[in-house]
Amino acid sequence: MLENLLHSGHRALWQSLTASLPTYAKTSGLVQRTSKLFKPEDFLLTLLASVVSGKASYNQLVISLSGQAAACTVSPQALHQRVNRSECGLESFLILCLVHICQWQWSHRRLASKVPFSRIIIEDSSSLNFPKSNSHHFPAHGNASGQTAGCKINLAFDLLSGEILSNALHTATNQDKNIGWDLLDLISPNDLVVRDMGYFGCASFARIESLAAYWLSRLPLSVEATVEGGKSLIEILKKHRGARLDIAAKLTAKGHPVRLVAIRASDEEREARRRKIHAEATANGRDASARTLTLAAWHILVTNIPASMQGVEELVAIYSQRWQIEIVFRGWKDSLKMACAFRRKSSPQHLKGLALAGMIVLAIGVKIGISLARKEGQRYSLEKIQHSIGEKLTKITKLLDLSRFHPDPRHIKTQKRKRNSLASRLLELLR
Repeated sequence: MLENLLHSGHRALWQSLTASLPTYAKTSGLVQRTSKLFKPEDFLLTLLASVVSGKASYNQLVISLSGQAAACTVSPQALHQRVNRSECGLESFLILCLVHICQWQWSHRRLASKVPFSRIIIEDSSSLNFPKSNSHHFPAHGNASGQTAGCKINLAFDLLSGEILSNALHTATNQDKNIGWDLLDLISPNDLVVRDMGYFGCASFARIESLAAYWLSRLPLSVEATVEGGKSLIEILKKHRGARLDIAAKLTAKGHPVRLVAIRASDEEREARRRKIHAEATANGRDASARTLTLAAWHILVTNIPASMQGVEELVAIYSQRWQIEIVFRGWKDSLKMACAFRRKSSPQHLKGLALAGMIVLAIGVKIGISLARKEGQRYSLEKIQHSIGEKLTKITKLLDLSRFHPDPRHIKTQKRKRNSLASRLLELLR
């Protein structure tokens, strides 16, 4: 079991949160006076379990509340009125709980002591879909079938310490490039921000550099890059015969200076990419451009990290860790039955409350997952940990029972892969 693997602060977190819930409930307006009929701890646990089980209607929430506390006699109508009354602070209550978990510091031990950065911050977003009947309150980008509805979760955490810097709810129509600016207010000198291409923007890179911090990103196909002498990147790549390229470059018409690293893709990856490019071009009634086909043969990273600080191999290894956040989101969505929880038309307060409850479950998974990842010599799956947490939430009757989350290590370890990972294959090309 994992009693000795999780930090002692794990139990302290749930004790602290449980003790703070009455204050959070009163401060937010969720409750106005203490009552045996409605306890904030039972209500929070009910919401967390509802997004895991998918049983999230008012009637199902009341049944779950009754199962946790025999004294709870709240009716579906009364719960509906409590959640939707104008002075109710359901959203504020859940945000206070979320912040409490995200900011809880139970260990200052770093995952990798030799890394030259204070923090390695990984950021990404994931969308939650609502029935289109909710599009009036939660508009999303439409499709051929008409209006759609949903929201977007943006997550950023430090890979070294497990600190969650951002776990925010946004409208589905808000672009990652715009959302990404919020994180920049939290950047400190010597931080490294690793981002997906959706956040790509020279203005944000310049802002990070002005804070004496670093950034690392893939280069989108649509962004032009030039090298010394005004030559285009495409010209250089066409003539280059080596497996890698490490040069100074300038991005866009503004000429933002960067370090550009290009690693040649394997034959298998190159052909798969080109087939996809040709298929998309044919579907749109055009021919694939020569520029796009050339870029498909390379993995291209851009950064402001100097070569004297990190070599090509180190940059590849660092960027490959960005996949951890994809795994977190995938495990989170797979372990939760959000589609069932959101499958009905409901009030914005109800749906937003369920989304925030899902974000709390996500934060719990990240905290526990990073804590276990620090155990030297062991590799634990963030995806399997999230599944285990989901199972735990459907079985406990008290929030404090989460402190006794001790799954069998055999059930949450990563499986040995017969094929090498993408990062391993890239490093093989560089040798």
